[in-house]
Amino acid sequence: MNNLRKTLSAMAAITLSVISINAIVTAPAAALEASAETVLHEGVWTKKSFKSSGAWSIVEDADGNRFVKLNDDFKTRNAPDLKIFLSPQAAADTTGKNATDGALLISPLNSNKGGQVYEIPAGTDLDTFSSILIHCEQYSKLWSAADLS
Repeated sequence: MNNLRKTLSAMAAITLSVISINAIVTAPAAALEASAETVLHEGVWTKKSFKSSGAWSIVEDADGNRFVKLNDDFKTRNAPDLKIFLSPQAAADTTGKNATDGALLISPLNSNKGGQVYEIPAGTDLDTFSSILIHCEQYSKLWSAADLS
């Protein structure tokens, strides 16, 4: 009888452990990811030459890495050379001709729609930038811009 109690007790402990582990593993990935990020800036795009829609954010992860995130609802007109920049100029002051003056290239745009994430180079002082831009460098055409909030 004692062996049966010990066996049942051990089985109950294993079952509780499995339930606990299962609860951790099945927690929504977005909730785990969101808790590890701090939003530094966020906003929506302002049309310059072409409309871009959807929200964007600049986030910092637990390790201090910073990223530009375009939400799943991001959409803009396609072009051959679209790139994301951080600019020292306010969005209202940027044009296709001055968009890259003093700006930091973050990355070529991977797609003209959908969620995307781009790493900001380590050591970048975000306080020196006033806006985020989508710019067609090949044709010096500023697609959209937004002030960093």
